[in-house]
Amino acid sequence: MLKKMLACIVSLSLIMSVAPIYAASGDTPSSWAKATVTKAIKAGIVPERLQSKYQSPITREEFAELIVNAIFEREKVAAGSLSEKFYWTKEKVLDRVTVDFEFEDAEQEHVKLAYIIGTVNGVSDTRFEPNKHITRQEAAVMLMNTSHQVNGIGYLSKEALGYSDYDKIAEWAKPAVSAAASVGIMLGDGKKFNYAGKITREEAIKTAYTLYQSLYLFSLKGNIFIGAEYEELRYKVGKDFVAVTYEDDGKHTNLDINMYRTWNYDNITSSHQDLFTIEKAIALFAFYSDIDPLNFSQVVTPTMNGKSTKWDYGYMVVSFLNTDSIIKFQFKPIKGYVSKNNGYKYGYPFKMVEVKEIK
Repeated sequence: MLKKMLACIVSLSLIMSVAPIYAASGDTPSSWAKATVTKAIKAGIVPERLQSKYQSPITREEFAELIVNAIFEREKVAAGSLSEKFYWTKEKVLDRVTVDFEFEDAEQEHVKLAYIIGTVNGVSDTRFEPNKHITRQEAAVMLMNTSHQVNGIGYLSKEALGYSDYDKIAEWAKPAVSAAASVGIMLGDGKKFNYAGKITREEAIKTAYTLYQSLYLFSLKGNIFIGAEYEELRYKVGKDFVAVTYEDDGKHTNLDINMYRTWNYDNITSSHQDLFTIEKAIALFAFYSDIDPLNFSQVVTPTMNGKSTKWDYGYMVVSFLNTDSIIKFQFKPIKGYVSKNNGYKYGYPFKMVEVKEIK
């Protein structure tokens, strides 16, 4: 009998340790949201301070934390059995990435991380307005700023979306609203999108959990994929740029191995092993999917020969071998997003990337 009682107590304690106790506060999610909220809490996405008042509007700062948590928890899940060396943690990002400024009204770590990964850029050059409630169209923009590259977005037409209030959606938000619906991260509110409606905590949690479940590769400013295993690389991030530098630690690392191996296999550089330097290889191959040297081979030869050049990718300018960085990505204020699904394209509507040298 005693053994049965002990087993029952252990079972109850295990259940209580993993399941949120909504009844304790007398505040529960809506029936349509309860299952997803429970999963999001178990996944580590929802901080305790947001585990109540589920029907209340969420603030910019609170939504930023949900997205940041979703991204970093996703990193761990995607890594599977790999060691921590191969996935990003919040601490690792803060150690290797510097920002060009700090918001004067928001010092939270997760706001800084949201800025780094591209979720937010602030409402002005210096202010974030952390306590301002978010509209649904603003939430769509934050979600797509974070995740557009990897999830294979498209732009659904006005007719395909079927939102009765589509024409009232702000022009700056339409690409995000359309893209979010195309991948199912954020859909309409019944027959309309409810663009100006305040997104509630439970709605925000649901979208963050959907982001957590989606395909994602860690990106700076939503555009530049970076590998956690490249420990010697350092990044400076601004509102519209990412600059990369290299700190030689004197060790033979994954970066050294991968860069040398890629140089030796590439169609152009393989016959010029005498020109190899780690800096040149980083410029050409550490950000392979971003500069696409296979399809835009014209960027390879001058960089291989140590020449500093700039190239216009339509949505960004990429400069190689700068005096203060190995490679710098300067983003243009385009309308829409970037996608590498069925071709390297950008804008709203999409057009294919063409690369031209800037003399």
